[in-house]
Amino acid sequence: MYIAGYSAECLLKTKLMRMFGCRHLRELEDVLRERGVLSGRATVYTHDLELLLDLTKRIDVMRRNTETWKQFNLVNRWMPAWRYSADQSCREDAEEFLEAVQGVVNWIEHNV
Repeated sequence: MYIAGYSAECLLKTKLMRMFGCRHLRELEDVLRERGVLSGRATVYTHDLELLLDLTKRIDVMRRNTETWKQFNLVNRWMPAWRYSADQSCREDAEEFLEAVQGVVNWIEHNV
């Protein structure tokens, strides 16, 4: 589950780097700050999937797709701390989470 959630994070960061013509996260963060898109204490080094999706300016499009938005809300519960503990859920939870990640990643691939 950890790796699956991390894949959604990495994909969003990759899409952002492509959108803004950046090769590194530091460069992306600088560009986003210069454009006023990233403000305050926010950072692209976050694990906050909703913030990353919002930075793509496609969050409202996803919200209109009720099934994908439902999946995203499940995936957005992902925590990096899961890498330290394999007993955070049961098999059914893991299967549901992995299916949601697959749906979200597919949506991001085709819509961002």
